[in-house]
Amino acid sequence: MSDAPTLLLVDDDNFVRRILKDTLAETGIELRLLEASDGEEGLAIAAREKPALMFLDLFMPRRSGLEVLAAMKQTSPGTRVLVISSMDAEPVVEQALAAGAVGFVGKPFHPLEIASAVRQALAHS
Repeated sequence: MSDAPTLLLVDDDNFVRRILKDTLAETGIELRLLEASDGEEGLAIAAREKPALMFLDLFMPRRSGLEVLAAMKQTSPGTRVLVISSMDAEPVVEQALAAGAVGFVGKPFHPLEIASAVRQALAHS
């Protein structure tokens, strides 16, 4: 499994991270999963691990998702970032995409949305 792409889950809600891990396991996509509980930790892990893909919540302590997106352009430009947030109003989605996210998944999410978003992001990496 060492050749599997690395996916970093960055969300301050442990329940959301657990649901995402379970959902990703059910997709059949082979991934190496890492997780972080806030934006600061997510940036540190991303700088060290250079994940292919990151799921990123927008509203977290220490660093917001938008701050993480801005920093990722500098530290890990090859990482494709998918924002996952309960704030899925059009201006928020547009702001996340303008900041560098390659996609946006609203919470609550459907497992098929997660699988599709991951496959699309990995296909274009």
